[in-house]
Amino acid sequence: MKFRLPNKFSQTPAMMLRRSGYLKIQDRISGKTSYVRKLTAHHYPRFHLYLKEASDETIFDLHLDQAKTRHAGQTAHNADYETPEVEEELTRIYLAIEKFKI
Repeated sequence: MKFRLPNKFSQTPAMMLRRSGYLKIQDRISGKTSYVRKLTAHHYPRFHLYLKEASDETIFDLHLDQAKTRHAGQTAHNADYETPEVEEELTRIYLAIEKFKI
């Protein structure tokens, strides 16, 4: 699930996510940077978020990873994109970063 925000904040998107409980991770194979918030002491389930920054806005792309890929060489995984849990998490992030608006 995606949402867009104009770049009118006193903090960077990465810093706002960190203050919202997210950790920065880097995929060892692709090199892509993303952010996760674990829901338990285990690696999964977790919220997984990608940022795409443009000059005038930032796009937040969030899903809920339920489990790791089980087959070598596959990138598909068990994830939820349009669920009430994902919507609630997007709302939580939005409310947390509202205080950083300029």
